[in-house]
Amino acid sequence: MPKKPAKTAFYYFALDYKAEQAKKGIHLQNLAEAVEAASPVWTSAQPSVRAKYEAKAKAEKNKNNVPQKKYTSYGVPISEIIRHEQELKQAEEYEKQDISNLVAINKISGGTPNIDIYLMDVNYYCKIKEDYLIGESTMLRFTLQDGLDEVYHEIINPGGIPMGYAYDVKLGSKEFGLEIPDETKKPSNYMQILANIIEYLKKSNPSVDVLPPIFVMPDKVPIVSNFLSQMCRQAGEVESIFRVYRLDTLLYHLANVHETFKKQIPTEAIALSMLKKDLFLYTPQIGCDHHNSIDMTQECSKSRVTRQAFTIMDHCCYGFAIQLKLGKHLPADVDLEAIMEMKEKRQVDPISTVAKMSALSISCSSQASAPATATASSSANTSVLSQNKRVMTPLRRPVDLQYALQLAPDLDENFPSLSRSMGRGKSSGSINSQSKFK
Repeated sequence: MPKKPAKTAFYYFALDYKAEQAKKGIHLQNLAEAVEAASPVWTSAQPSVRAKYEAKAKAEKNKNNVPQKKYTSYGVPISEIIRHEQELKQAEEYEKQDISNLVAINKISGGTPNIDIYLMDVNYYCKIKEDYLIGESTMLRFTLQDGLDEVYHEIINPGGIPMGYAYDVKLGSKEFGLEIPDETKKPSNYMQILANIIEYLKKSNPSVDVLPPIFVMPDKVPIVSNFLSQMCRQAGEVESIFRVYRLDTLLYHLANVHETFKKQIPTEAIALSMLKKDLFLYTPQIGCDHHNSIDMTQECSKSRVTRQAFTIMDHCCYGFAIQLKLGKHLPADVDLEAIMEMKEKRQVDPISTVAKMSALSISCSSQASAPATATASSSANTSVLSQNKRVMTPLRRPVDLQYALQLAPDLDENFPSLSRSMGRGKSSGSINSQSKFK
């Protein structure tokens, strides 16, 4: 539909001229007659008269050009959505800059960044409207120099199950190895958990006014943020005291802060893929007692943050020549001496991670049935592996293809006839070797 042209100053002058002539008893039939009669008067009008109607025309034009407020199908103003997206983008840029400054400022004259890193992870039953029903929470502190520090782990009993969410809670408890909320027991004190978290964040530096950031995996950022917000609302605390940042961004900046190994991890997407590989996934007995007892250590939030810390230290400590300690920088069951010896003999890049070399040692040890003509270098490499070698055994007996593909012998003419019993078919009789089928 074509847009109507804007009304001019002369248009409004003609309307007023027609009204004035009507008061004098001169009735103009339509606007066309009014325009024809008012045209010479408008031509000779004073500038002040023209300015009055030009201002009126401009005001009406601005009034009609004001855009109407648009809404989505859910009744949400589109302008609000755009504003929210701009705020999120601005917050992401601020987060990246804050992490970069945090790593750079705490770097001591080319040495290891002197920074306490706090990781957090939660397990939840389900999402109820805007909030998550949390069943387990873990915070962990570590440094690149000293490795793992203490862990704050909490099994949370949210109390009664909200009406209509029993099935969702059951699915969540099964997926993450959580116990069904017990209505007969006293619910966990969220205010006390909040106080414990704040105290935990301040333990290494009690005099600090601003709490250090909490790093989580990208998919857990909204869940952890919501959990902290729930506790703040119940305690009347300001939600902005916490900063929940992405863990992959931290890994990217930590790995590239050293000038010698600049751009070891080129992008944040690669850093995220390294964390998602979870090379320490099957490390035993690093979860809580509950998850260890039901053989679901991998789903424990305590196990997750521990594996994440191991992954970060495994990728970052070599650049700062930090002496790795078992149980602090790496799992206690890693054969570190054998792996380092293998690195020297294979002349592997010193930045290669222990997790990758550990996987390589397992794959090498599986070749126990290699031919005796192997070179001396390969035998020297396999000699540094652990004594408990994994031997690959076939799942079924090998088939002798030469025997299996032999042709079946021809039947003798005196081969006895085959009887045919009543079965699914309606006919009965006998089939002999001389029968001909068409």
